[in-house]
Amino acid sequence: MVQELITLNSGKIYDYLYHIDVRAYGKPRMLSIYLGQFDDGSILLDCGSSLDIKKVLRYVKKNNIPLSSFKYLITSHHHFDHCGGMYLLYKKLKKHNPNVKILTNRVTMDLLNNYEEHLKRAKRTYGDLIGTMESIEEKAFKIIKPSMIFSSDPNNLEILDIFQKNNDEIKLGILHTPGHTPDHQSAFLIRGNQMEFIFLGEAVGTIYHSSKLVTMPTSMPTYFNYNDFMETLTNLKKLNPLKAGFGHFGVINGKENVKQILMEHETFLEKFRAKIMQAYKEKPETKYVLKKLFPILTPRTDLNIKENPVFNGIALGIVYGMMMDLGYRKG
Repeated sequence: MVQELITLNSGKIYDYLYHIDVRAYGKPRMLSIYLGQFDDGSILLDCGSSLDIKKVLRYVKKNNIPLSSFKYLITSHHHFDHCGGMYLLYKKLKKHNPNVKILTNRVTMDLLNNYEEHLKRAKRTYGDLIGTMESIEEKAFKIIKPSMIFSSDPNNLEILDIFQKNNDEIKLGILHTPGHTPDHQSAFLIRGNQMEFIFLGEAVGTIYHSSKLVTMPTSMPTYFNYNDFMETLTNLKKLNPLKAGFGHFGVINGKENVKQILMEHETFLEKFRAKIMQAYKEKPETKYVLKKLFPILTPRTDLNIKENPVFNGIALGIVYGMMMDLGYRKG
């Protein structure tokens, strides 16, 4: 059986791991989250916005996963579309397991609980599609310091917890992957002597193409930092995962394909930044810069842009965020 290049559909990607398309904004291929089910507990990697939580719980129920089995809700970063619904999911799950924890770093915890400005900005771009956010009690969190150790040898990586699946040990770790946001982290799973999966979130851009290894930037305002982002890419190239999960969207299958997408994104991001600098030099207007950049973005997706107005907001965001990082605009 030939392995597909990019997994787009919801379903199992390992005997212990599900990929879920939560159909964010009511559209397919907009947001991926990941569900780990082990013999001794379950984990969730991101949860979507508050508007997605019913769909997440429906998927869990459909696959006969007990709500009491959840040990960790693991964040990639604080943005509303990835973890805005965390307060709501936590409230529901703690009724079944009072010991469930949101496994994250202190910066994410602080940003999740000081969400007002983030939601205000998001609403300007996405309107009522953002859902709601609420503060989360401190005892809900298990605060960790994401690891700074990156290595192709899984034995050198820092492990936070170990689960069991059919007599196999599945080791969980979390890496520090800032750039898209300062709080960004990437969870990984090891079985035997192999990193089987890493959840990249938005640490390596986004994928909105169903059959080509092409990416788009994740240079969204207000926290995007180009230098941190490129350093994260350098660190991630030291790893050797079999599969890499993106937040937007899907799973890249195969070690060589994961390496290729890292190299592709690094090259394209340099080009994207240079194009913005060139356009701004021609005319220092956001509208003009966006118009000049749109032609290099649209071929990188096979989504129907006319039927997906969210894409226009994304395009504006990634251009404006890079302009902020260049010092052309203020938050």
